Amino acid sequence: MIRRAMIVSAVLTLVLAIVSAKALAAGNAQAKTTQFSCTGVKIEPAGLAQAPMTAKFNLVSEDKIALNLGERDIKGTVTSDNQIALRFQTRDFAGEFFHYTNDLFLLYRSGHLAKLACTPAQ
Repeated sequence: MIRRAMIVSAVLTLVLAIVSAKALAAGNAQAKTTQFSCTGVKIEPAGLAQAPMTAKFNLVSEDKIALNLGERDIKGTVTSDNQIALRFQTRDFAGEFFHYTNDLFLLYRSGHLAKLACTPAQ
């Protein structure tokens, strides 16, 4: 009986070690991707007109981002970051980047909304 409990304990420890190693490897792979190229649309407040939009999104550090919408780099401050989403704030808009889908949303103070799909930059 004690021997069986020891075997079950050893197997569970091994399974836990394998799962932890895979999670750590996935986390490291995600942490390396910090630059993205994004394309999408900017939607007018009334929702009637849409304009195409491209951006370069860069996770500079744990608390800073840089976003280039074609004119210049816009610096932003990260307000929260978890496994699902990174939220940040700039002077003109608030942003939310979803880690699982690589979707980027920009909510402008003017009422505009930008929805962009991002791919890791090469």
